[in-house]
Amino acid sequence: MQHLDIATQLIETVYHRHIVQIEALPPFFSWRGLYRVHDTQGSVWILRLLYMPSDVTTVVQTATLLQWLEQHHYPAPRLVLTHDRQLVGFLNGWASLLLSYIDGVVLDVHSNDFAHLGFTLAQLHLIPLTHVDRFPRSRCDPALLQTQTAQQLATGNEQADPYFKPLLRTLRHSLSHCTSQNTPLCLTHGDCWYKNAIQTRDGSVVLIDWDCAGVGLPILDVGYLLLTAHYDLTQPFQITADAHKIHAILNGYQRARRISKTEWAQMQSAIQFILAFQVGEHMAEQQLIASDDLFLQKVQSRLAASIEIAQIAQLATV
Repeated sequence: MQHLDIATQLIETVYHRHIVQIEALPPFFSWRGLYRVHDTQGSVWILRLLYMPSDVTTVVQTATLLQWLEQHHYPAPRLVLTHDRQLVGFLNGWASLLLSYIDGVVLDVHSNDFAHLGFTLAQLHLIPLTHVDRFPRSRCDPALLQTQTAQQLATGNEQADPYFKPLLRTLRHSLSHCTSQNTPLCLTHGDCWYKNAIQTRDGSVVLIDWDCAGVGLPILDVGYLLLTAHYDLTQPFQITADAHKIHAILNGYQRARRISKTEWAQMQSAIQFILAFQVGEHMAEQQLIASDDLFLQKVQSRLAASIEIAQIAQLATV
């Protein structure tokens, strides 16, 4: 049965909504699907499908988190319950989330709205967490980075070509610096970059795709955004620091939340942490790392740019 058939059945039988139009949205995978749904009431929804016949924990966590954000009046896609009032829909091994559609334009690397994105991220970090254990841990969680990622990098050092050993050494050192500080945790998005940000008609920016969200260090979320804001996907091996963009993000962020002195001291390692995380995952998937590994070559160029991005950010202290 095709994904579109599954999506249609879910909307009609699990959510009891009548479809006028349904369209598949990229990216396209055999194990997941994304659909824009127009119903007979004139409403537009996003249906997310994930094939996972056994473990549905991550889907339930995302649904629970979206409900929590709505309760705190934070702008994000709103979760729609199934007809029998469940967070997640199920059909033939597929799990589903039905979400409100955020009407607007997805940001790109050339957007002029990075100040709004910074402000939106800071608003998230300001939401008080009274029960930290109720939430999953994001990739911004220092405990996860200290255990899993640090171990992956240490193990990877033994299987990597000598050409990449300085890279791994730099990332391990950077990682230890950004996870050694005892700073308060908050809810982090975990994947805050322009592809997951939509500018709405009123000029605000709304974050989507909350699968990586969870408890973590706010400055790591900021560092992630500062680095990925420079990713031009048409030129993956070229990255140039943009002072205007960096200032816009930091100024927008600090309109809502001030970055502490401790966090400013962590800025370079915070910008680099996602490189360490991604390299750790890459190492865990590979048996041997050759000198022509394209992914690590890309990381090298991003690591070099991260130093200049951090220097500009430090000068932007406000």
